[in-house]
Amino acid sequence: MTAGARTVPAGPPRISIATPGDNVDALVATLPPGSTLRLSPGEYAGPVHLDRPMTLEGAGATLVGPGRGSVLVIGAPDVTVRGLAVRGGGHDATTGDAGVLVVAPRFHIEGLDIADVLVGLDLREADDGVVKGCVVRGDPETPMGVRGDGIRLWESDRNQIVDNQLTDVRDLVVWYSNGNMVRGNDVRRARYGVHFMHADENHVEGNRFEGDVVGVFVMYSHDIVLTDNVVTGADGAAGVGFGFKESDTVTVTGNRLMGNTAGIYLDSTPQRVGGTAVFRDNLLAYNHTGLRFHGVHAGASFVDNDLHENSVPVVVDGNDQATEVLFEGNRWSDYVGYDLDGDGYGDLAHAPRLLSRGMLERRPVARFFEGTPAATLLDFLGAVFPMWAPPPLYTDARPRMGGLR
Repeated sequence: MTAGARTVPAGPPRISIATPGDNVDALVATLPPGSTLRLSPGEYAGPVHLDRPMTLEGAGATLVGPGRGSVLVIGAPDVTVRGLAVRGGGHDATTGDAGVLVVAPRFHIEGLDIADVLVGLDLREADDGVVKGCVVRGDPETPMGVRGDGIRLWESDRNQIVDNQLTDVRDLVVWYSNGNMVRGNDVRRARYGVHFMHADENHVEGNRFEGDVVGVFVMYSHDIVLTDNVVTGADGAAGVGFGFKESDTVTVTGNRLMGNTAGIYLDSTPQRVGGTAVFRDNLLAYNHTGLRFHGVHAGASFVDNDLHENSVPVVVDGNDQATEVLFEGNRWSDYVGYDLDGDGYGDLAHAPRLLSRGMLERRPVARFFEGTPAATLLDFLGAVFPMWAPPPLYTDARPRMGGLR
């Protein structure tokens, strides 16, 4: 055993205690599977390779890498790591440097504090694990596009990414990874709060995305569920709360998307004939554009949502209509109908005919005026003189009345 370390004679499981100055990597090599290595407060030199089932823990302990490569590598199944700080990883994207690299299944990572690394936690073909309560901090002075990801899943299935805090990182990435739960995380000032690509049967629940370029973007994926999330402040030129591209069987319920450039963006979603994209009971408020469609396909439905004080409630690119989309029972703050029978729903359909839309599509330079009083005046003239107005952009046959729920 490395000098300075001692073993607590507690019987199975074996517990070893290290003190600052011990060679943690060498000490791990002496431990039988199932052992616990507890680091006393202080600094320990990395890298450390966990090549056997074991627990590594230590509140107040910091693993410090040499400034290259990954600081902590989990290379065996059934490893638990908790309570450590991780610093000093490499910053070379070509070699995949990370604070914590996981290449084995059934891991449990909890309560880590990770900074001064490229990628925070990198899961590669690592299934059935948990990443919980970790803090990953990037460098706000580094351009966003060249920062490392906070958490990255690559071909990693059935993991739980829970209650983590990511700030000033690039993305939380889930690529080619199926059946994962992303719940209760807080992602701020990132590029993508979560980015799915070729990733099916994933669930995003109860997260907060604040000041990111995009809250959640889903590409080429199916069976995605987004529930009870908050996205606010995605307000740059490319700002999007939720975006979907060529995806199917999407269910989006109970989310709040506020103060973004676009609340929800759909590009050819659903994609397949018979595919679905269901949006129910969501709040879209104070966004520049509430809903933006690019390539409208049948199968999308918006039911019982609140669209409140968005500068432009709905935009359809290409001077097209969203008449193939089902709108039913939504509350529109720009609805001007009435409810004489008192059933809580408007007696007239909400079917906007926007005279300004054709001009803005034909003359992109005029988009500067989108959502301005000038465009509103043009639409008002279209309402006063119906012979000028184009066909309805969309129709909600039963718009809900009343205030926000």
